Amino acid sequence: MMIYIVIVVSGVLLMVINIFSWRKQSDSFNAVKNEQPVQSGVSVKLGRFFSEWMQYFRGYHNEKAIRNSVIMFAIFTGAMFVNSSWTHFNWPLLILATVALIFWGQIYFGRITNRKVFDNSFPEIISVVNAAVSSGSSIHHALDRCGKDVSGPLGAEFHLIGRRLNLGEDAEVVFNDAYQRFKYKEFYFFIIVMLVSIQRGGQLRVLMARLARVLAGTKAIERKKMSMTSEARMSAKIVAAIPLLFFIGMKFMSPENFNYIIDDPTGQYILYYVLASEALGLGIIWILVKRAT
Repeated sequence: MMIYIVIVVSGVLLMVINIFSWRKQSDSFNAVKNEQPVQSGVSVKLGRFFSEWMQYFRGYHNEKAIRNSVIMFAIFTGAMFVNSSWTHFNWPLLILATVALIFWGQIYFGRITNRKVFDNSFPEIISVVNAAVSSGSSIHHALDRCGKDVSGPLGAEFHLIGRRLNLGEDAEVVFNDAYQRFKYKEFYFFIIVMLVSIQRGGQLRVLMARLARVLAGTKAIERKKMSMTSEARMSAKIVAAIPLLFFIGMKFMSPENFNYIIDDPTGQYILYYVLASEALGLGIIWILVKRAT
């Protein structure tokens, strides 16, 4: 009888030990499983950010690389000269902030320029596709016409799309690559229409006409929103410029206060507080304006 009790107790203990061991291994596997997508997601975002910056830095055919290199070098050199002869900020912090500002400026102005190029060329793309389809041409021929008739980066992109489709590449892959360079909702809708027409057929001319009407209405609404928020945006720019102009003027009108803010440790705290509050206020205003538009 004692042997049976020992066997049962040993079996229960082994079962409990196995359960705890299994839970521990399961938790470790889940931790690794949950951690991996986060790491890959961060690396993917960094890779996309760098590829977007390279796109704006080089241009579509490397036509902007030299000009942007000269501009970046001039901004960096100017910031170092101003700091050595005027502001005397902490060098590592200044270099890091200058490099970050240069990258951010390249992305910001690159997006604005890319958006203007797209807005100027995309209505012509829709017109060319409509004309080609109305004359009885195929979708591939319509895309080739866009590449030949439309100038600029968007025309070059459609020329590349037409070539890749004629070589037999998958349409989803081709249009997805194009969307990575022009990430706008109008282009996304256009891609959806083209993919549906290529895969299932349909009245492409009717869909293009409806898309053109929707885009025209959307542009009218966006222009109305921009006009309604123009006063707030201009006020934010004026408010942001006041501390900078006051800081520059203080160098000449009150040198002792300027030197106190720059050189004295207590004055530097005041300067950092002003910069931080200015950045926070501008960030809040930017978020409010973006939500309004």
